[in-house]
Parts: sequence; C-alpha cells; structure tokens
Amino acid sequence: MRTALLLTGLVLATGLVLAAGTATAQRAISSEEALATAHRIEAATNSGDGSVLDHFFDIDSLIQNIRRKSVALKDPVFLKGFSESFNKGFINFGDRIVMAINLGNYRLLKEFERKGVRHLLFRMYGTGGLNYHDYTLVRSKDSIKASDVYVYQVDESLSNTLANLADMMNQSLENVPEDVSIIMKLTEENTKKNYSAVKEQYEHLTEKYKNTKSIQLIYITACHHLDLSLYETALEHFSTSFPDATSCYIMMIDLYYLRKEYDKGFVALDKLDKLLGGDAVLDHIRGNFYKEQGKKAESLACYEKVYHFEPTLAANNRSLITAYEDGGDKAKAYALVTDMKKTAAFHESDYSDLFSKYPDLK
Repeated sequence: MRTALLLTGLVLATGLVLAAGTATAQRAISSEEALATAHRIEAATNSGDGSVLDHFFDIDSLIQNIRRKSVALKDPVFLKGFSESFNKGFINFGDRIVMAINLGNYRLLKEFERKGVRHLLFRMYGTGGLNYHDYTLVRSKDSIKASDVYVYQVDESLSNTLANLADMMNQSLENVPEDVSIIMKLTEENTKKNYSAVKEQYEHLTEKYKNTKSIQLIYITACHHLDLSLYETALEHFSTSFPDATSCYIMMIDLYYLRKEYDKGFVALDKLDKLLGGDAVLDHIRGNFYKEQGKKAESLACYEKVYHFEPTLAANNRSLITAYEDGGDKAKAYALVTDMKKTAAFHESDYSDLFSKYPDLK
C-alpha cells in the first residue's frame, strides 16, 4: 500500500509543471550546484514544505524520457491527452513525501556522477516506510532540475512506470510489445485483487517472461496477499535473478520482521546496506530487530549510533527514550529530551504519548 501511494504521487506529479520551459543543453552541473539543490530540498521538505520538491521536475525532459520508452506516446495526439490527464488529476509530489516522512525525514544519502550525469540519492524514512529516490539532474535555464527519478522500492524509474502506464491506457494498440501486454493483463488482475489469477497466469509464462523484473514484481505482490511462504520463495527467487535489486531487500526486511525471523532480517539489512554504500539509519531497524529478540544492549547501541548520526530523527529518538526509560536510565532520557527541545525539528506532538507514559520527561 505504501508503494502504491508513493507511486501515485510520483505519477500524478508529472502534471505539475506542464507549462515549464524546455531544458536546454548547457554546461555540466557541478557537485557544488547539485549539493546546494539537495540542501534546499532537505531544508524545505523536513520543515513540512513540499513546494521545492513540487517544482523539482523538468516536465519536458521527463516527458521526453517517457516518450522514448512508450509505444503509445509516439502518437502526438495521445501524448497531448496523456499529459493533460495528469495535469487534471495532479496531487502534489512534495506534499506526499512530507506525509510519508512523519516521525522521520528526507535526507541526501549521496551525490554522485554516472556517465557524465549528476545524481542525487535521497533516503525517505518515516511512517510511510523506507524508500530511496535517485534523481537524474538536468540544467533547465538557470535552475537545477530532475529529468527522472529511480524509485528503489519498485526498482523502476518514474519514466518507465509512466511509459508502461501510457501503453496500458491505450490498450487498443496492436503493436504493443508482448511483455507490455503481459504486464497489462497481470496488472489488471492485481488491480481487481484477483491474486490467484495473477499466480496462475505467471506460472504459465515462458521462462523468458518469468525472469522479467517488472513481471516478477507484480507476481511478488500477488504472493504477498496469497501466502507468506510463497511470498518468501518469490522474493528469494527475485534476489537470485536480480541480486542488485534494492526492492527485494526492502520487502524482505518487512517480511522477516512480520515473521519474527530476525536473523534473516539482519542478512537482508546487510545486503541493502552494501548496495547503498552505507546508510546509518538502517541501524534503527537493526535496533528494532534486536529489541524483538530481547537483546537490549545491542538494541540500545543501535539507537545511540543513529542518534549521533541523525539527532533529529523522531522515530529513532522515541526508541532511544523508551530504551533509556525501560533500562532505568532516566537521567539519560531526560537529557536526550532536553537536547531535542533545543532543535527546530522538535515537535512535541511526536512524543506526546511518551510524555504521558513518562511524565518526568516534560
């Protein structure tokens, strides 16, 4: 559900700046420019203002990327109607990110260059779940914009998602590629919550299509609703087929937490951590796993490590306060709350239940 909501926000965000100017090929984007852009996004988004992200996409560049991947959008008339439909159904992308990071934040994980193109990798963490967004940067007039974003939770770029969506919308096309046709059929059954039909159709596919990433992801979604053992088997097969696919390990973390298979969860966390090149906030999840195992010292160490890296992360601070209180270290809990109150990121509503449970913290 979290993935579906986020993708809806991403898809509808394409209607945001349809009147924007065409991105021009200008000088290369420097690391300093990319970082300055990232810091503006962080500052605004983490203060509850989604407007900077709302205007981050260069819609002309994004549409060009979508059109290259879509059969339907080769038709100028269909392209115009497709774009207008998003404009009418627009929901702010930035606001949806702000909602998802309740008790968490939206942080730049790294800035990097790949094949001469600058990228910004952000981590989203909060009540909306864990996700990573890899933005491809372009220079548009005097601004640094995003021409696309790769969403780690679904292992797909926004342009690819929208290209498939466009082809599904125009189902009358006779020359839709066979893999797109299969995706359309599976997606239709998934939308109807006919998960058994998805499973049956998948099992009758040739190995060529069974091993297609997007088709496997639809099948995995269906398995999640059918049987957790089947879901685990599908995830393990996916991780073997696509060992660098972050979506698999994000899903495995949730699965093993639900099944209380914490040792397997640690393995999934380690693999995700390695693929990302490191993300200290994953220690908050490790701490939760240790807590469920009854390993209080290890759990506390994880929460403290995250606090030193991300002292304003409310989700971790709540865990750390509780660990101190339950461990009888009320002085540390009080000192932590005192320090938190000095930051602009502190919101008493994030901790109101803890203040009721531990009134001495106020």
